[in-house]
Amino acid sequence: MQGKGAVAVRFSTDDLPLRERMPRWRELLFQSSTQVEMGLDPDAPFRASATIWQLPGLRILDGFSPPAVYQRSTNAIEVDDLAFTFISGGSQAFLSGREAEVGSDEAFVLPTGNRCGVRVFQGARFVSMRLPRAAVAGSVMNLSGTYCRPVPDAAPALSLLKRYVRMLAAAAGALATPEVQHSAVTHMYDLIALTLGATRDAAELAHGRGVRAARLKSMKDDIIRRVKDQSLSVHSVAQRHNVTPRYVQKLFEESGATFTEFVVEQRLVRANRLLCDPQLADRTLTAIAFESGFGDLSYFNRAFRRRFGESPADVREVASANG
Repeated sequence: MQGKGAVAVRFSTDDLPLRERMPRWRELLFQSSTQVEMGLDPDAPFRASATIWQLPGLRILDGFSPPAVYQRSTNAIEVDDLAFTFISGGSQAFLSGREAEVGSDEAFVLPTGNRCGVRVFQGARFVSMRLPRAAVAGSVMNLSGTYCRPVPDAAPALSLLKRYVRMLAAAAGALATPEVQHSAVTHMYDLIALTLGATRDAAELAHGRGVRAARLKSMKDDIIRRVKDQSLSVHSVAQRHNVTPRYVQKLFEESGATFTEFVVEQRLVRANRLLCDPQLADRTLTAIAFESGFGDLSYFNRAFRRRFGESPADVREVASANG
């Protein structure tokens, strides 16, 4: 296993002797090496991998599984967790005689202490989130009724939850402090409750907390990807995220910076990075400004000096001298 940041660990069966691969993989998935059966293709080499984020009250596995059947053979009374999973390939979930065919990227939830299991029909990527049942029991209208029932991939809350998981994975280093971890877990609980059918009070709270946080993070990532596009605007971001421009503005204002301030900051950071790159020493300051999304060179120079205390030319000169 190889650590990544404060809370993430990478696991691969390639790092283990053949005899240890299945027991270690079983223990990783189920946090148990007993009472769990695994059915595998005896003629295929067993290879699996996952990155694990261990957060307070939430364990996320993002990995790859070979074709397999995973099944808990007995009930484990002492376990009262849920596993919320989606797999990028066809799968089957079963629970105490109930079975469900689950389409690619659809989600399903299972109580991990019960006799339950999953069949992965083909080698596929998956994300599985394990959390205490009590974390969402009071927020979902009929939690037990959601067990072993597919959630369509197109469900809005599920789509938002998936994007939030991907963004957390991409910025795992930002989860280093307990405060940030707690906030991320709370947002995940909100999104899971909405996906499964939140009560009215829980939905109201989630829309004011988890959903807004996930949307703001998604919009910020969108802006960073498109920051050099001079046509980037609050209207174009709102259109891509299916919300109103005023909603976008309010999200940013609540975070402590306006939409425009965030965009300018990202463009200045990009410009500073380009100016410090010795491989771009022959690029003009005008080209750097345009490449960073600025259409007005005078404004770029003023904003850059306010932000960094030096002019773009000064930064370029220092970088050249040090290079």
